[in-house]
Amino acid sequence: MDLKELAEREGVNWRALEKEVCAGRAVVLLHKNKPAVALSRLCSTKINTNLGISAENGVQKEMRKLRIAEKHGTDTVMDLSICDTDSTLREFLNRSKVPVGTVPIYRCEPETCTDEDFLRAIESHASIGASFMTIHAAMKKKAAEFAIRKRVTKIVSRGGGILAQYMLEKKCENPLYRNFDAILDMLRGTEIGISLGDALRPGCIADANDRAQISELRVQGELVLRARKAGVQVFCEGPGHMPLDTIVANVRLQKKLCHGAPYYVLGPLVTDSALGYDHISATVGATIAAHAGVEFLCALTPSEHYALPNEDDIREGVVAFRIAAHAADVARGRKEAVSRDLALSRARFGLDWRKQEELSVTGKKVCAGNGAPCSMCRGMCPMKRMAKFSK
Repeated sequence: MDLKELAEREGVNWRALEKEVCAGRAVVLLHKNKPAVALSRLCSTKINTNLGISAENGVQKEMRKLRIAEKHGTDTVMDLSICDTDSTLREFLNRSKVPVGTVPIYRCEPETCTDEDFLRAIESHASIGASFMTIHAAMKKKAAEFAIRKRVTKIVSRGGGILAQYMLEKKCENPLYRNFDAILDMLRGTEIGISLGDALRPGCIADANDRAQISELRVQGELVLRARKAGVQVFCEGPGHMPLDTIVANVRLQKKLCHGAPYYVLGPLVTDSALGYDHISATVGATIAAHAGVEFLCALTPSEHYALPNEDDIREGVVAFRIAAHAADVARGRKEAVSRDLALSRARFGLDWRKQEELSVTGKKVCAGNGAPCSMCRGMCPMKRMAKFSK
């Protein structure tokens, strides 16, 4: 990993980035000989896209979605496959141009597996070469029991559901928490990062910021220190669904409890009532969260909550979150983001449509000819009227 090259690409001082990496406040995700991805407040806001096969789709469909996600600017992808997990991860790693994350325990059935099966799943995905992996080690049994008793949507994390069932049926503590040192031993000396999963993320506004969520957040903070001591890169996952007015306070609390570790959030969705448009609800929360301190956003698609996303859904989700990340970077005063907007605005005034397409974060193509007003105003275009006075 060449930190100098990465810092130059991000437009930051490489010594400052090195300091953040050494302190654990920045994480660098790697994938073969492809460009590294930095999760750091010094750098641009990054986005991830979830992919993966189920019984209803095959790997080739997911590879087409991978190409679409990459084309529209995803920084990483996660393979969330629930079948053929090892072979599918290999396929993603072979074909992806960006770092690939995974959730190893998706191959574990709580009715039949043992502690050793969970560990073997992690070891297998580590040996295959995942860039990072979600480890739901911060959910304790008492917190899971609270969520099941008190919450409207109980537990909405797939990994959280697997582990909660395992704990409740076997009357034991979370096997990933109990064996966290063994997991660190597996990953020590590798370049694989741990994403501490939010198994108890709120699945609706009514469940946000409750005792279960905060309990898991506190345990994440404990595990962050243990991972750093072992020399393993680590960042934390977060909600979920959350009222808009609580997002900033939640981000600040996470940064405090988790010792400045990078924060990776799903949304947050600011309303539960946007069925079919949850990617829009989520980008509202994501923009606020990224401005408040979140380094890594997980893209949602229009079909979140009701269907496996198709290729159009992936495109819409990635573009929406690319806008959210860019908007947050503009608000943070990131030089590249501010300069990009200014250059596009100048091209807009000049009716330079091709330059606008080039600078846009959406990849949108427009039909207007260069130098011609758009079809909204035609001959009444105010910018064309003002151009003769601006020379």
